[in-house]
Amino acid sequence: MSTVAIFSLLIGSLLGGRFRIFILPPFIVLGAAILGAISAWQGQTSAHIVVTILVFASVLQLGYFCGAVLVRVRASAFRGKAAQSFDSQSFG
Repeated sequence: MSTVAIFSLLIGSLLGGRFRIFILPPFIVLGAAILGAISAWQGQTSAHIVVTILVFASVLQLGYFCGAVLVRVRASAFRGKAAQSFDSQSFG
């Protein structure tokens, strides 16, 4: 379960840092289908499968939010510094 949470957080942060549109629903559906199939193949109970999918979906959303916030904070930090213009320098 902790492996699912860690990978969900990492995937969510990558998605949040990369995509500006709301991309989570397709990834949640795809991930839930994959996790459900793997867990059923391993012989897990249906309650365990549902909890695993809920952990995956919630931690994926948390990672997406954290990744999006991190990108915005980094962008605003770089946006505050003005680049030096070549026109203001005197060569000679």
